[in-house]
Amino acid sequence: MKNDITKLKDIQFLVDRFYSEVQKDTFLGPIFNERLSGRWDMHHRKLYRFWHTVLLRRPDYFGNPVPMHLNLNIDQHHFDVWLKIWTETVDANFEGMIAERAKHRGKTMAQVFVERIKKASAMR
Repeated sequence: MKNDITKLKDIQFLVDRFYSEVQKDTFLGPIFNERLSGRWDMHHRKLYRFWHTVLLRRPDYFGNPVPMHLNLNIDQHHFDVWLKIWTETVDANFEGMIAERAKHRGKTMAQVFVERIKKASAMR
């Protein structure tokens, strides 16, 4: 039996595992690796706070993550692959109510990001 996500260390583990898989992915890896070259640690620290806020409802992250994704030339397919890796990473390592929340929030965030990126592209 796997444990649920209950503390910051769990979120750090999840984020680290997830981005390890993203970096190796032939579709998403080049985008992230180019954008975050030399800055992965900073990115991880920001994502630890983001997911800590989203999943455990701890007010650690304040900001809007959408704008930094607008100029990446990404679309629905990128978020589909992102969500597949996210869901697989959660399922491989955790189970329980917060793990289910992580998958649900990943899905809803992917949808919101795609909608906002499409809207921003239409306005250009």
